[in-house]
Amino acid sequence: MSVELLPHSTEPHANGADKSVSAAARVTQSLKKQQVFDAEQVKLQSATDELKSAQMFAPQTPITAIDDVVDEALAAHPQALDVESIRPKLHQSRRWSWLARLSLMALLLLTLVQTVLGLRDAWLESPWLFSFYGAVLGIVGSWAIVGVIGEYRKLKRLKQVADTQETGARLALSMQMGEADGFIDNIVRHYPDSQGLQRLRHSLKDEHNDAEKVLLFEDLVLTERDELAKKIVRRYAAESAVLLAASPLAVLDMAIILWRNQRMLRDVAACYGIELGYWSRIKLIRSIVINIIYAGTSELVTDLGTQLLSVEMTGKLSARLAQGLGGGLLTARLGYQAMALCRPIRFKDEQRPKLTKVHQELLMELKQFAGNLLTKDGRDALKTQLEGTEVNTSSKEKSLS
Repeated sequence: MSVELLPHSTEPHANGADKSVSAAARVTQSLKKQQVFDAEQVKLQSATDELKSAQMFAPQTPITAIDDVVDEALAAHPQALDVESIRPKLHQSRRWSWLARLSLMALLLLTLVQTVLGLRDAWLESPWLFSFYGAVLGIVGSWAIVGVIGEYRKLKRLKQVADTQETGARLALSMQMGEADGFIDNIVRHYPDSQGLQRLRHSLKDEHNDAEKVLLFEDLVLTERDELAKKIVRRYAAESAVLLAASPLAVLDMAIILWRNQRMLRDVAACYGIELGYWSRIKLIRSIVINIIYAGTSELVTDLGTQLLSVEMTGKLSARLAQGLGGGLLTARLGYQAMALCRPIRFKDEQRPKLTKVHQELLMELKQFAGNLLTKDGRDALKTQLEGTEVNTSSKEKSLS
């Protein structure tokens, strides 16, 4: 029995020995060979490496400017042009041809020659007549020279707005220091003293860079100017809407629109420190019309959709009210475009005024106007209000003159 049980008793021990041997073999295989640092081998290897030659800048190497690359990319994809790139600027104007300049110089020379000959004939006829002609020409000439110089300065001030906007856009991204002080001082010297200017003077520090100073100027001063200009635009838009709804003649409607819009443009420009003359006002109106024509697609669709929807809703109540609402929205649109052209720093997308807020106020004004027309007391109050508006307008014109 013992002999038969011996193999069975030794078999587990043999299996355990085999397992221990295999585990030891795996441990020895997992251990990596010891690595010893050989200084001689590293020295030989570094000596055999080839040194790379220094690469010097070659002046004759052609360099492609970034502007050329952009122009080539835009030329390859003309449909990718943005509307802002083709929108006319305020300072751009067509130059006169050489024939027009020659004609103007000939007319001036002819006028000068005729004046000299007339004065000579007057002197030969009578010294008193010569003195009278000379005094009249001196007064008229002085008035003309002063007027031309004033118009030139006002027109130049309006044209400088485009350059100021370019400089403001550049300084808004500048991390340098020193240039923004002169830029802001050149603008605020045309502004009246206000709470925003006082806060700006207390907020500006020497450690602020140009971008931070421009941002403070826009938040503290220009925001205040924008709110004042928006109030002016809303007031003139409401007055135009009510006057158009009350006028019975189409010719009178056109006269009202022209009259109110002229005064609105003058007041909006004055908010940003710009005094408009005759030619500068014409220049601003021309730029406003061109900018409305070249307006972006999304802005144009939004504004026209608001205007058409409001006019359609009001037209169901009264055709005169719908006409007044359309004229008021047109006045507001012109005023907002004037703000964009007269503002020294361009509007951001979220800051740009929209017509969606104006049409609600116009609807309330027209609703109140329609309600007043239905009662005698309302008609008397409206008549008194219109007379007071005319008196205030005439008094302001006298004070300005």
